Amino acid sequence: MIPRLGTVLVNRGLITQEALEAALVVRRNEDALLGEILLRQGAITEEGLSGALAEQHGVEYRTVDWETVDSQLIHLVPESLIRARLVLPIAVEDQKLILAMVTPDDLDTISEVELLTGYCVEPVGVSSGQMLFALEQYFDENVTAQQTLIDMRVDEIRSGNTDTTDDHPIQDYDPNDAPVVRLVNSVISGGVRIRASDIHMEPQANEVRVRYRVDGELQEFMTIPRRIISAVVSRIKVMADMDITEYRNPQDGHISLSEEGRLLDLRVSVIPTVCGEKVAIRVLERGTSQFNFKRLGFPEYEFHRIQRMISRPHGMILVTGPTGSGKSTTLYTVLAELNQPNRNIVTVEDPVEYQLEGINQIQVDAEFGLGFASSLKYLLRQDPDVVMVGEIRDRETAEIAVQAAQTGHLLLSTMHTNDAVGIVTRFADLGVDSFLIADALVGVAAQRLVRRNCEKCKEEYEPTPAALRAVVPDKCQDNGYKFFRGTGCNKCSGSGFHGRLPIFETLVITLRLKEAIERNTSTSEIRAIAEEEGMITLAAAGFDRVRAGETTVEEVRQKIIG
Repeated sequence: MIPRLGTVLVNRGLITQEALEAALVVRRNEDALLGEILLRQGAITEEGLSGALAEQHGVEYRTVDWETVDSQLIHLVPESLIRARLVLPIAVEDQKLILAMVTPDDLDTISEVELLTGYCVEPVGVSSGQMLFALEQYFDENVTAQQTLIDMRVDEIRSGNTDTTDDHPIQDYDPNDAPVVRLVNSVISGGVRIRASDIHMEPQANEVRVRYRVDGELQEFMTIPRRIISAVVSRIKVMADMDITEYRNPQDGHISLSEEGRLLDLRVSVIPTVCGEKVAIRVLERGTSQFNFKRLGFPEYEFHRIQRMISRPHGMILVTGPTGSGKSTTLYTVLAELNQPNRNIVTVEDPVEYQLEGINQIQVDAEFGLGFASSLKYLLRQDPDVVMVGEIRDRETAEIAVQAAQTGHLLLSTMHTNDAVGIVTRFADLGVDSFLIADALVGVAAQRLVRRNCEKCKEEYEPTPAALRAVVPDKCQDNGYKFFRGTGCNKCSGSGFHGRLPIFETLVITLRLKEAIERNTSTSEIRAIAEEEGMITLAAAGFDRVRAGETTVEEVRQKIIG
């Protein structure tokens, strides 16, 4: 029979009977565990509670020397399970796997580890503080990477290289040597873990800077001594199937891997600089599950306007915005929505970022005569229903795209303009007649991405008057709105933001707008008509996100207002 935790604590002299009775009174009035109440009251320590829990369930309690634990043993159990259940394999004794557990009575986890490892598991109790320290040691990629650099330097010294300057050649590391492999894996895993969209290795005069782009912002991860960068870059080239003997010309490659249960495609670019080869890795998630309007974050109103556009049998739909604003993701989401067995969908892209099942995708290759314009000519002979062109950037491509939209095809593409109405001016600049634009254009979605407030550390704050004036409409200045921002916590790595939100401005071409475009009406007049016809501007959409507490006034001002 399992003894009561309170009895164990009293028998071990950790609390008095009076303290136990007081905690039990609190427990009757709220839904909380006895141990949590005692910790909150300061009646016991975390270590004392963990030891009592171990005794209660008849298992040993240990204070583990984590430096003696074999890292290969830890990898018997997936990191995702280790983090979720707070367990860690620490030894094999008498043919049994010793499993450190914060909750040693978790029989489901014990059974799962036995199934995964093939060992009979013997649980031992540890405190949650010990466990969190261990997770930081073993699974924090920055710690792993820094330790690898130390190990490599130790190897150099042992081999007789005592010169610590970066100009001194490192001992002859092979790209497949364990320290190099471990360092590269740590850098990539670190980026994936914190949701980086890009990983950069940038050679400087005295060191190599490693930075991640998270939620659209670059942040430094670590620095690498210049003397080992050639081995690191060679390792990446091997992984990306590049030529490791070529270092004077740019190269592109591709890596497929599985990280934390996610299938990832890494698009690798290596380019020579005056200080050495720079590496940029774009992190892309495989599969089409992320391409749906709900996950994309379309507000309900904008979703219905987009649906009106893509339900048309032919015409031109464009997505516009600066680099990194999520245009490609929106286009892929539209393609996923249109992808039906009765449609022939063909794309021309540079590069093909995601491979979509059931869609014919063409990679632009100007060297062999496959630019956007020439590829578009060829694929129109392939009996397409839907055509997606990665970008319209010149007159020839624009004219062919307009013709395709007028001859029974639904054409999707991107352009670079500040807002949705700016598309009309951009086509005019490319030399396309206004009556052709009016006839072909179905609609435009302009977009931006703003960082989302971290829900864990979000709190009310007072924006600066200048930011308020820029973002909040005059009629709303004194409406008593509350504004929120993240203060920084472990979840958001101290940034106050976690993830990004799309801001959309959808221009649906109505009869009034078509007539205005044909008459070469000014941009300001077209914008006024569009707003009367239901278009919500980027600024207004940004204010809606602020008002909902989803982002900050300053973020909208920076990304949308400028």
